[in-house]
Amino acid sequence: MGGLVQMKVLCVLNPLAGGGLVVSRWPQMLEMFRNFKIEPELLSGRNSPIDVQVRQRLEQGGAAEFQAIAGIGGDGTQSAVINGMMSYRNSHPDEVLPPLGLIPMGTGNDIAKSFGLILRDDFFASDLRRAVSTIVHGADYRLDLGLLKGRYFADALTVGVDSRTLRERNQRKERMQKIPFLGWLARGPVLYVVTWMGLFRFWRKPTLNVEICVDGATWYSGPMLNVVVNNTRIYAGEFDFCTDGYGSDGMLDVVLFTGHFDYLSRYLLSLRHHPRAIRKMATILGRASSHTQGRNVTLTLSRPEPAQVDGEEIPSGDRFDITVVPRTIHIKTPAEP
Repeated sequence: MGGLVQMKVLCVLNPLAGGGLVVSRWPQMLEMFRNFKIEPELLSGRNSPIDVQVRQRLEQGGAAEFQAIAGIGGDGTQSAVINGMMSYRNSHPDEVLPPLGLIPMGTGNDIAKSFGLILRDDFFASDLRRAVSTIVHGADYRLDLGLLKGRYFADALTVGVDSRTLRERNQRKERMQKIPFLGWLARGPVLYVVTWMGLFRFWRKPTLNVEICVDGATWYSGPMLNVVVNNTRIYAGEFDFCTDGYGSDGMLDVVLFTGHFDYLSRYLLSLRHHPRAIRKMATILGRASSHTQGRNVTLTLSRPEPAQVDGEEIPSGDRFDITVVPRTIHIKTPAEP
């Protein structure tokens, strides 16, 4: 490693990611950064929102001060870092933003998994090494972003049963953290599974009516249980609904679930570890109106419904106007096996 040129990296760490375990793992990450001749500057999202902190730090010295920015956390962390970077870029259009490196430490890590990066629960040194190596040696990739009411997203916007599940999970998490000896259950994916597996309640979750317009034309009008407007491939940690979609194709993928059986069967077929032929069956067996692509998507609902962006709750609404901003953020993707 002695021949590597030292580079300065702004490391944006979410202390709540990974059930709060990220902070305890920072010394191991710091050692790995130093092995790669990286000079890290730690920015921890404790006192104010991460996007605000990222913009403020870039304002201090300009974007050229850093050779890269590393997001350390889950999809919500990466989304906040991206929004901070885009906020700075929108007010400094002549400056070039440094590339974003992904160190996945969250629950789903959809964005990182879409590009072959993952850190397993036992925190394999090889996983961490690959993520840090990607910041230094990775390939350059121009990622599309979705945009909703001034907020950018890299992974997905979801309306329907998935968003209701997230809201219920967050409510349970808040209650459980107040009870001694139950706080550990609120960490990671355990609580998602507990919330979702109330199948008797799942079958009672109501559908609603939706009109979906894609690039100015009505694509679908009728009942809906769930809809995902996807940008990167992996969704909810383990599912690949869009086998032919790419995060740099200038398009958003609209994935519609019209009812309960449709929802369950296509989720089971879309597990990311299935062979591609099986994952593709989720679209083939669905109706023609199960999946489409477009640059502008409008969802008009028959009633206000909870929603989420990159795994974070946003206010309920009955209309969502989403557009794609093509190839707008520079990220690093793995260049070694």
